[in-house]
Amino acid sequence: MPGKKRIYAISRRIALPAILTIVLFVTSIFFIILPQLEKSFIARKQEMIREQVETTWSLVTDYHDRELSGELTTSEAQLRALLRMGKLRYGPEKKDYFWINDMTPRILMHPYRQDLVNKDVTNFKDPQGKRLFFEMVQLVKKEGAGYVDYMWQWKDDPSKIVPKISFVKEFVPWGWVIGSGVYIDDVHAEISVLRTRLSAISTAILLIVLSLALYSIRQSIIADREREYLLKSLEKSKERFRNLVETTSDWVWETDKVGRLTYSSPQVTEFLGYTIEEVRGRFLLHLASPNQATIMGPSFEKILAAQQPFKGFEFTCLGKNGQIIVFENNGVPIIDDQGDMTGYRGVARDITERKIATEALKKSRDDLHDSLEETVKTLSSTVEKRDPYIAGHQQRVDFLACAIARKLGLSEERIEGLHIAALLHDIGMIALPSEYLTKPSKLSKEEIEIMRCHPEFGYQILRNIQFPWPVAEIVFQHHENLNGTGYPRGLHDQEIYLEAKIISVADVVESMISHRPYRPALGITKALEEIQQGKGIRYHGESVDACIELILEEKIELISGVEHDNF
Repeated sequence: MPGKKRIYAISRRIALPAILTIVLFVTSIFFIILPQLEKSFIARKQEMIREQVETTWSLVTDYHDRELSGELTTSEAQLRALLRMGKLRYGPEKKDYFWINDMTPRILMHPYRQDLVNKDVTNFKDPQGKRLFFEMVQLVKKEGAGYVDYMWQWKDDPSKIVPKISFVKEFVPWGWVIGSGVYIDDVHAEISVLRTRLSAISTAILLIVLSLALYSIRQSIIADREREYLLKSLEKSKERFRNLVETTSDWVWETDKVGRLTYSSPQVTEFLGYTIEEVRGRFLLHLASPNQATIMGPSFEKILAAQQPFKGFEFTCLGKNGQIIVFENNGVPIIDDQGDMTGYRGVARDITERKIATEALKKSRDDLHDSLEETVKTLSSTVEKRDPYIAGHQQRVDFLACAIARKLGLSEERIEGLHIAALLHDIGMIALPSEYLTKPSKLSKEEIEIMRCHPEFGYQILRNIQFPWPVAEIVFQHHENLNGTGYPRGLHDQEIYLEAKIISVADVVESMISHRPYRPALGITKALEEIQQGKGIRYHGESVDACIELILEEKIELISGVEHDNF
């Protein structure tokens, strides 16, 4: 009998906590978390339809603007707006829609209820007796926009009547009410899928826990001598788990509707040094540093006034002992049973180290960029040391090419890559015989062919360097022409990088206005005539126009030096 009592006591001691844990787990899932998720889903759906209506409201505004400008008459503008709105669909099945009624109310456009179009629907009621269109008009008269719930047909199926929430907004100039809605069944379907999955997970966890409990009971009966050791191990495990939670938890807080803290988790003491009692009743921003409170105050007030969820709101707090902590806050409004917001609930995560790491990474990136710039300039100067006639050529081509690129509206990131390629476009010259570079007379046909290898030599030199841009390929292409007459590969327009086309134009102009061993500079007039005559044939048309405008209208100056011919 004592053995049976011991077995019973062991079984109860092990099984009861497991069963209670499962009960609490299931209760929290199905009676706390799921209802909150349902509210969150509905709020998300409402926000979605509000954004959809705001978008279409802007579309109608465009037609009204065209009416005001005289481009369209009022009737033409309204008719086009109705036709355009009637064709708009969204949602997974592309069956969610918009409708328009006036302030009578009279339906002006409804894609699925043509029977109501141009009819007075003041007394039109849903199956529950709600005068939905009348309520919509009253709502927009009072507030300009808002949500209305009612019973309505399922999309294009008039035989299926389901609950629906719609957002409506008045377009004042024409006296229109624009609306669209979401079906509550959609939310219930999502919750149903989630409930099914959670049920399966809960069942699996229950089976696992029960199996473990039975196993523990059996092991306890077989090895009762180890019970004390196991209890001590369990106590240590609980302590480790508690320590882990305490060291990894974020600061959880709640405020009232004006931003005053009504709840704080114990982590506030760890982060800021304040006790829970010291922070309760204080405004959240009062914990920020003075500068941050002044800067972020208007933004936080705007968030509170919007009564919408927010994510990633950062502010710097000043701890009780002067420590600086940067928090990232995510929060959601707390809504009471009447639908009124009573405050905010949120989580603050310490991102101080991440901010410091970000700044360090930015500095490291800037240092790397400076190193890359110096390396490129060193490579560029290597060519100039071999050929006195090319000194300054690559820098001037870089200057003009980047100016053209900005004129064309290229992003700063692409211009940076263009800058590197322009400084290195003649790097292949270092592989050519020096006597060719300084020959005071015209080169022979064979010598010219060798000189024309310098783009490929440059590509070979640069191809294994890991630039963030296709620098090697741009250098390879800088003597290609749109019509395929360039070299070394005879590429055509669509095969050539835009950066290479820009460098080609800048290279031609700079080369022609510079002195050569066998001739004086040809002058800017000749250079501009060359690119104008080859515009759209050999040279990129927009780059040619930009170059000419920069030189003639904006008076950009290129300081000519002595550099090599344009091979």
